[in-house]
Amino acid sequence: MLDATLATPHSFEATLADRGQIVIPKQVRDELGLRPGMKLEIQLHDNSMVLRKRVKLNFDKWLGTAPADGLTSQELLDEIRGRTK
Repeated sequence: MLDATLATPHSFEATLADRGQIVIPKQVRDELGLRPGMKLEIQLHDNSMVLRKRVKLNFDKWLGTAPADGLTSQELLDEIRGRTK
């Protein structure tokens, strides 16, 4: 298992196939939770390539979950911060 607390990056080897495909080592896929069909972001830096797992944030499930107490967002923040009148 990869140790995310280490300051030094881990290095893995992969082979480029004829069609430009590479296989991400199972250890890396497991640690990052990568599944077939997931999108990865590719960044080029000088003479290197960085692959990043793309994460889609979905806030739809949180919409409408706050209690309907009639407070404005500013009044709610003031209350949370202890600034109620």
